[in-house]
Amino acid sequence: MHELVLKGKFFVEKHVINGYIGVDNGKITKFSKKPLNGEEIIETKAHEVIMPGMIDVHVHLRDFNQKHKETIKSGTMAALHGGITTVFDMPNTDPPVVTKEIFEKRTELFKRKSYTDYALSFLIAGNCSEVKNVKVDFYKIFMGVSTGGIYSENFEEDYKCADRKVSVHAEDHELIQKFLERPNIVEVKAIEKALNASKRLRKPLHICHVSTKEGLKRILEESLPWISFEVTPHHLFLTKRDFKKNPLLKVYPPLRSKEDVIYLWQNFEKIPIVASDHAPHTLDEKEEGAAGLPGLETELALLLTAYNKGMISLWNIVEKTSLDPAKIFGIKNKGFEVGKDADLIVVNLKEEWKVEPEEFYTKAKWSPFEGWKLKGKVKMTLLRGKVVMEDDEIVGKPRGERIVIES
Repeated sequence: MHELVLKGKFFVEKHVINGYIGVDNGKITKFSKKPLNGEEIIETKAHEVIMPGMIDVHVHLRDFNQKHKETIKSGTMAALHGGITTVFDMPNTDPPVVTKEIFEKRTELFKRKSYTDYALSFLIAGNCSEVKNVKVDFYKIFMGVSTGGIYSENFEEDYKCADRKVSVHAEDHELIQKFLERPNIVEVKAIEKALNASKRLRKPLHICHVSTKEGLKRILEESLPWISFEVTPHHLFLTKRDFKKNPLLKVYPPLRSKEDVIYLWQNFEKIPIVASDHAPHTLDEKEEGAAGLPGLETELALLLTAYNKGMISLWNIVEKTSLDPAKIFGIKNKGFEVGKDADLIVVNLKEEWKVEPEEFYTKAKWSPFEGWKLKGKVKMTLLRGKVVMEDDEIVGKPRGERIVIES
């Protein structure tokens, strides 16, 4: 007798089957085609499928001195609403996570406030002496100025001192000064620098929000096994033409040409991770020119809409939003297999809905996709075997835990 059994369609090795998932003590304990007995049974409906909870490896949750933009509480509730059960917190906060003291404050805040499981980071920018004082899940380096203003003046030295995977914002600082609109060359040059450093040092590297044809081409050409990268939904679904119509769509790196977007889609199968780069600001701040877009509550629905249009497979989505992030970042307790945390989402593949951001949990009550009609909706989210979101309502109190990274 299992504590919980979910009945419905789910993936087993790339194939969808009708079956049962047994859950005990917050872990997946059995996949079966035959009925399983459970103290509690969740039976899915027509057009619904059970998928692993998403792991979003790029999320800005603000808080500290920017509670008006987002808090760990509001941001992680938004994540659950969007089917995300683990978030990777970015360190360019105010104050930034650049010392042991601030890292410890961030850790305490997450322990008390997070509705999702989480990974904690540290910002490296000429502060290598501080790195040995903290035990983090990953590091972040900005190669050029973005939100928060801190960047690495010596990327290779900063990268060298990291003892875990580094997520890098690849935009070249010198070229940003020269080209304020940040054309493709700004990203491409930084990606080339990062790739060259990674080849010399043979150290794990994750390149954030790849947005250009040339940048993606360079990464794929190198094909280094210790390098991973991500693409965001806004770089897949929007172009610079959208930005011309709506200046609120300012983001770093900026939205690109139709040619860039087409190239990303043509190579979608080769992209290991899709991440939101959720970066909330108030509408007033956006009107004053702040860069960044909210995306936690539209990320999966946009991908499901692409699935419904025949652009990608459902397995693509499962891989790039859950399985690959767990594998690439070496998360011991996550993955859609027996013995891993029972982080599960129930998705209605056919439900159509309109993006109305005032109904979202994020404090950013606007969206680049406002008014869009999307097809595919998260109906239920389970975190470690407990229902934490059902029919748009967050259930229970914060119970997020820090992920376990392989040493």
